[in-house]
Parts: sequence; C-alpha cells; structure tokens
Amino acid sequence: MAFTLAGNGLCANILVDNPHNTGILRVCGMLAEDIERVCDTRPSIVSSLDAVETVEVLVGGIINQSPVLDALAKAGRCDFSTLNGKRESYQLCIVDSPFPDKPAIKKALVVAGSDKRGCIYGLLSISERIGVSPMVWIGDANPQKQGTLTIDLAGCETSKEPSVRYRGFFINDEWPAFGNWCTEHFGGVNAKAYEKIFELLLRLKGNYLWPAMWNSSFWQDGPGIANAALANELGIVMGASHHEPMCRAGVEWQQQYKKYSDDNSWDFTKNEEGITRFWKEGVERSKNFENVITIGMRGENDSKLLAEGATMADNIAVLKRAISVQHDLIRKTVNKDLSRVPRMLAIYKEVEDYFLGDDSCEGLKDWKELEDVLFLLADDNFGHLRALPPGPHRGGYGMYYHFDYHGAPVSYEWQNSTRLPKVWEQMCRAYESGVRDMWIVNVGDIKGVEYPLNYFMDLAFDFDRWGSTNPQSPEEYAKAWMERQFGFRLSGEQKKAALEVLEGFSRWNALRRPEAMSPDIYHPFHYNEAERVWKGVSALMHKAEELRSAIPTECRTAFDSMIYYPAAASLNMILLNVEAGLNTALAKRGGTSANGYLEGMRARIARDTVLIDEYHAMADGKWRHMMDSAHSGFRSWDAYDWTWPLLHEVVPIPGGKVLAGFRNSSKCLMGEHWQFTAPLSNEAFTRPDTSEVIFDLDSRGSQPFTWSIDLVSECLSVTPRTGHHDPAASKRSSLVFTCDRSALREACTSNTCISISFDNGETTRVMLAIKAAPAPNDLPKNIYLETEGYVSINPGRYLEKQDLDGAGWELLPALGRNGPALLSFPIGKEWPINHAAPFVVYGFRAQQSTEHTVEFHLSPRNPGVKGLPDQLRYSLNNAGIQTLETVSKSYYTEWHNDDWNKGVMNNIRKVTAQVFLKEGDNTLKLYASGPGIIVEKIVLYPAGTGLPASYLGPPESWCRS
Repeated sequence: MAFTLAGNGLCANILVDNPHNTGILRVCGMLAEDIERVCDTRPSIVSSLDAVETVEVLVGGIINQSPVLDALAKAGRCDFSTLNGKRESYQLCIVDSPFPDKPAIKKALVVAGSDKRGCIYGLLSISERIGVSPMVWIGDANPQKQGTLTIDLAGCETSKEPSVRYRGFFINDEWPAFGNWCTEHFGGVNAKAYEKIFELLLRLKGNYLWPAMWNSSFWQDGPGIANAALANELGIVMGASHHEPMCRAGVEWQQQYKKYSDDNSWDFTKNEEGITRFWKEGVERSKNFENVITIGMRGENDSKLLAEGATMADNIAVLKRAISVQHDLIRKTVNKDLSRVPRMLAIYKEVEDYFLGDDSCEGLKDWKELEDVLFLLADDNFGHLRALPPGPHRGGYGMYYHFDYHGAPVSYEWQNSTRLPKVWEQMCRAYESGVRDMWIVNVGDIKGVEYPLNYFMDLAFDFDRWGSTNPQSPEEYAKAWMERQFGFRLSGEQKKAALEVLEGFSRWNALRRPEAMSPDIYHPFHYNEAERVWKGVSALMHKAEELRSAIPTECRTAFDSMIYYPAAASLNMILLNVEAGLNTALAKRGGTSANGYLEGMRARIARDTVLIDEYHAMADGKWRHMMDSAHSGFRSWDAYDWTWPLLHEVVPIPGGKVLAGFRNSSKCLMGEHWQFTAPLSNEAFTRPDTSEVIFDLDSRGSQPFTWSIDLVSECLSVTPRTGHHDPAASKRSSLVFTCDRSALREACTSNTCISISFDNGETTRVMLAIKAAPAPNDLPKNIYLETEGYVSINPGRYLEKQDLDGAGWELLPALGRNGPALLSFPIGKEWPINHAAPFVVYGFRAQQSTEHTVEFHLSPRNPGVKGLPDQLRYSLNNAGIQTLETVSKSYYTEWHNDDWNKGVMNNIRKVTAQVFLKEGDNTLKLYASGPGIIVEKIVLYPAGTGLPASYLGPPESWCRS
C-alpha cells in the first residue's frame, strides 16, 4: 500500500494529538524540515483531527497515550499488540479511510511508538525512507530532490527492539576544536549547540550521551539546566564520564567548592562532608530528568583516586565509602527504591584493579551494594577490549570504547584512525560475552569520526544484522553508508572511488596515527618501504583529487566535509613525513639528493595550513575550528612540544665524492678505498617475481661526474648504461636492472663494475654483485619460497583448512593493519589444546636445514582475563602442538608496560619462537585457540640473523599460484 507524503506542491499534515509531548513535536519539526529538504514544501503540524486539512495525514504518537491511536486500535483499524512491552520500538502502517467521522481524510500513515523514543525513531525512519541521511546536518549530506514522496508498505511493519539498551557517544577533549566551534557558532557549549548534537544522536537511533566536560558543565552552561531539560524533552538519557559522579561536571568542583567546603581538595578521605554536599546538589537538580547516574570516584582531572603509596585495600575502602554515601543520597533524593534508579560504575584504568581485587583483598565485583549497578567495562583507550565480564551480574555490563583519546603513550583526535573491521571484531566479542546494556564511544569533537560513529551506533541498534553472524558486515556497511550519503547523484564508479578514499585514508591513519607519525616510521631503504608507502599514499591522494573535480555541486560539501578534506589533510601529513624520512636518511649519508626534498616538504607544510583553512571556510564557515587540533610530530603523549619534521640541507664538500647503493638497502659505498671494499651485493632477483632492481648514484661532493657500467651477463640488463650526474640537481641518478628469466638456467652471481670520472679528472669505481635464480620447477602450488633470508606468509594463502562442525579459522580481508587477518569463529569460543581443534596449514621451502626464528605478527588484542595470557598454538611438520603465550604474565594495559605500549603505537604485536626447519618443504599448522588470537603475518628467518629494520615488516614472499 502506498501513502503520498508530498506531491504537486502539497504535503500531508503531520498529526500529533498529544501537544504536551513537546519532544515528539520537536522531532515532527525535524521530519517536516526533512520533507522540505527533499521536495521544497514543508508540511503543517497539527494537534487534532479537526485541524487536518489534507486528504492524507501522517499520525504520530505513543500507544496508550494518544487518543487517535487508541481510537484506531479500538475500531480495529490498527493492531498495536506487537508493541506491547517492547522498548524503543515502533510500528508503521497505512490505513485507508481511517476515521469514519472524517471522510475527507482518505488515508493515514500511522507511526506508533511503544514509548517516546520508539515514536521518535519511527518518525525519523520516515526521513530515512525519503532519502535523508542521519548525516544530513553533521555531515552536510543534503538529500536528493524529489517531486513526489511516496511511502510504500507491504503491511504493518514493526521494528525490532534495540540490541543494546543504552547506546551513545561521549564528546571529549573538546578544546580547542569543538569548544571553539560551539563558542563561535552558538555562543558556548549550550542548549543551542546541544540541540544539534541531540538531533544527531536520535537520527543514529541512540539514546544516551556523555556531554563535553573538560572545560564545560552540561548542567550549568545551558544556560543553567537548559541542556538537561532539552535532553529530557527529547527522550535522551544523560550520563557523565567515568570520573564525574552524581550528575556533576568535573570542572564544577573547583569553580564552586566554597559553597560546600573551605577545602578545595578532591579527597574523600579528608573532605567527605564537602564533597557529599556537592554530590547532593548534583542529583537534586537532575532528579526529574532521565539519567544513568555515574557512581564511584576517581581523582581530579581523570587521575588516580589516592596517591601512589596507597594500597589496593586503601583505594577499595575509599571507593566503598564513597559509593555507600552516594547510594544514601540517591535514596533520599531520587527514589527510596534504589533498584529503580539506573546507576553505572565505570571499570576504567586502575579501577579495574579495585574491581577485581587481588590476594590481599576482595574487589568490588562481588560487593552486594553493587549487585544492581551496571558495570561499565572499558577498552585500553586504543580500541582493544581491556577486560570481559568476569561472570553473571544482575546489573548488566557495558563497554566504554574510544575513537579519541588524550593520554599516554600518544593522544589522538584530529582525524579518524579507527577502522570498521576492528570495531566489528571487538564489539562483537563484547556483545557475545554479555556486554549488552550500554555501549558508549568517545568521539572527541565528532567531526572526523562520522563514519565509524555511524557504524558503532547501527551495530549497537541492530546487532542481528551487523554483528557476529555477518563477518562481511564492515564491507557491506561501508557500501550501504556511501549509498545513504550520495544515492543516485554519484555513479557506481564514483561511489566505489569515494569509498576507496574514505577507507584508504582511515587505513593509513590506523597504521600509524597522525599524531604519532614521524620521519623515522617508514624505513627509507629496507624493502623499499618508504617508496612503497609514498606511491600508495600518492595514488590515493590523486584519486581523491580526481574524484573531487567530478563531484556534482549538490554533493560537494558532504564529500568535502566527511571524505575529501580529512583524507587530503591526513595523506598530506603522511607524505610529508615519508619525504622527511628520506631527506633525513640521505642527509645523514651526506648525499646532495637530500636537498631535492626540501621544496616539496615546505610545500606540504604550507598545504596543511591551506587544507585546514579551506575546510574551515566551506559551507560559509559552518565547521570553522573543527580542525584546530595539533596533529603532527608529538614528542610526548600530547601536543605540548609538537613540531614539524626537521628539514636537512646538505652542503656538498669540495671535490668529487660519489655515494652509491641499491635502493632497497641502507648500505652504500663512496667508491674505491685503499683498504679493501667488498662489492655491494643484491639478492632480489633470487625472488622469481622481482621485475627490477634499482641502483642509485648520489654525491657528497661538488664535482659532477660521468659514469658507465660494464655489465657482462646473459640474463641481466641495465638502463641506462652511461650517464652524467650533477650534484647541483639534488637528485639521484638511477640505474634499473632487469632480469631475463628465460635465459636464467641456474642460480648465478653477476659481478660488474661502475666506472666514475669526475669533471676535475679524478676517477673511482664501484663493484656490484647481483645474484639471480630461476623459479624452482618442482615447487607445488601455494608453497612459499625462502629468498633474501626470510619467508613472509600471508595468512590467507594456506595449503589446507580444517573446520569443526562449521567452526574454525576465517579470513577477514581487511581486519589486519595492512590486509587480511585470521580470526577463529564463533567469536568468543575458547578451543581445547588438542589435534582435533580447527587448523590451517602453511607450506614453505627452506634453503637449508637450520634453526629458524618464527615471528608471528598478531593484532595487539588484550587477554580477556587479566593475568591469563592468550595462547597461540602451532606445530611444525606435524610434530607436537607448541603453545606460545602472546604476552607475559606481567603484561598490563598501561603505557609503562613496553609490550602494550609498542602494540598500540605500532598497531601490531610480534611474538617469536625457535623452530628447526629441514632443507626443502616444511609445513606450519596453526590451531584455533581463542578470540584473542588474530594472525596478520608469519615470518621465518635463520636464527641469529635478524631482519632488516622496517615498520611494516617484510612483504609477502613468492609462492607459485
């Protein structure tokens, strides 16, 4: 059945017959504005049937609270029984001739909610059906214009209950970006600003918010409690962060302590009476609003509760005393029946220790006073779950997740560095472990993380669709999200390209967060890492620029706001750092080619400012200040001493001095020496898929030189064979070697000489030894070949895979930091240690029988139970199962633990073992063990040799396809 919402310049009236429910009326206003956005005609909102002036009418209301809905149900025109007892659900149905006493009304589109939020979600679902994205304001995603708006329903449609009870986000670290933006556009972090934030939350089908708090007070800045009153009106449940108990903002204590105490110390052991008064006023002013009251206590400004010398028992005792006082205040102020007041205790950072306890004292988790309190677990601030529920708990569990963080080892908030596959894997693990009562994510300034925020909220709302039964969820969602923002206005190829840019820059940022980028991250020579990164990032930048030039005008601001500027600014910073790394490395050699990067680096620094200024100017300055945050060269955890990469200029020494080396090696020569100098060697052509090897000539001196190469080989050729190098050009002269494999019968080494004649008459030469080998004819399919001293295995290229009753290892294409990763299914299952567990088998050919180091590159996940390390299980050549603990028993999720610290900075964890390989073909079998093991790469190399330093590790070795 079809309902015409708008057409021929007319719009169906919107009827809400309970004018006292101003929150629903406000949302009807959002819907009316959305209809006008689409068809340039705004519907009227009426409060009674007598006021309806159109032949079709949209009726919105809450069952058992709306006389019109009651009448429709009583007359048998609608059946709302599917909504009875449901939470935040709605029903849509179209009714012909709905009101017999109003024959002029021919049709009604009924939006019935089981409660206020259900009705609101139902009304906003109409907006989505007519093509209005939840990003319509926050992401500038203007909908496509339509002349007629029709809603088609096959019958009555009833929404599901949300999968997670409380779903929302936390505006945090809001200065300088969000705070200055609010101040300029709304006069402060006030109700005018929060009206837009609340609208976003509702459009995302959320219901819960932690407000901005570092220099803001939600309950004072409205002005007064206007913020809280507006939230309550719109059906939004308010909370407060993990260190802001009893509906008080953190900044309020130092601003107001004199009202409650002569002592300004936030110390419950010394100032219990004053702090108690402070808390009492907090719950009193908020008692008439819907809240989840944060209880417990941390130190001021998000610090530890007691000084370092305090024992575990000391801290637990203070917490118990504080919570007992808080509960007593809530009983006296809000409700005598404490079980009817939603409360939350955040198990964050050191509070986890107090929650679990130790051998010296019992923790808080089994304290009877907390049996109906929601326990909010947390990630490690970098998107990895810190702990899972220790057991059943009547109050339920939540998860505090991060897309933004300020703290050690590095802060990050500027642009998105979180990828959907990681969110999917971690939050699925949380949900399957029983974390279903609260999901809250730290979004910093909101702008910049629109994409992962959409996914997080939809995953929380509809886990059945997007959760653990759908491993392709991130990929499917990405396509659906792009469709929602741009629809038919972009071609299929353009949407594909836009998604590649969005996913691409997020992936590069996730590899190394922008704030943690520096010139020494990607190695300038080894594995050609810097060059490979530079080419990949440059290609993505080119795609973004090319796509932007073709984007239709009506889509430009949305594309710029959510994709182009975040991508261009992020990629520009990566390129700056890669070029700075090459400049630094070449300058350390004394090579004049280092100077060739200076102009480009200065241009990229200037480009950073231009991109930010353009972002702030778009849409008439709508987002001015949103890119204000420092975002480069953090030398400590925050931006206190941030700096641009240093530029190194080389002044050539007088005379002639060559610098020569293979591009993929850090070793170089300066010509002949009176002491013996071994030739520069290269083994890249022992790898069958190597198509070319580049050799670079540079100069330390001021004298130009002419060079020629004497190459005698049946299988090797080089271009060019001769040339002239001028140091003043600040460029390297490159010789490209290629290998004719049809002429390569066996492994061989070609020795050759490059003769150099300087313009001042000096001469020298450089000797090369280039090794090549043919591909072995007897190498089976998917067997890796050890070359250049290592084997590097892609986890997706296995010889065999054995599941057990449909469960076992699954390859997720984008879960790894730079590609696919293996994860065992079902999520959350722990497998026994035996040969019957599911497994995958990898094959590789070793050059000799010797002891090797096997290095497993794992996603840096935390053990689900503190003190019980995850175990990786493997066997070599079908021998016994070996168990490798992925972290030490002293592992802890804090910056002073080196293992955790490296994991979150590099977004990888490497664990090693020693194995003995036989010459020829070997197999490595990986057994499924548990959800904490996510395998991204496996590398083997002869023991005692090590691998050349690099950030990404060696690229995948060659194997026969």
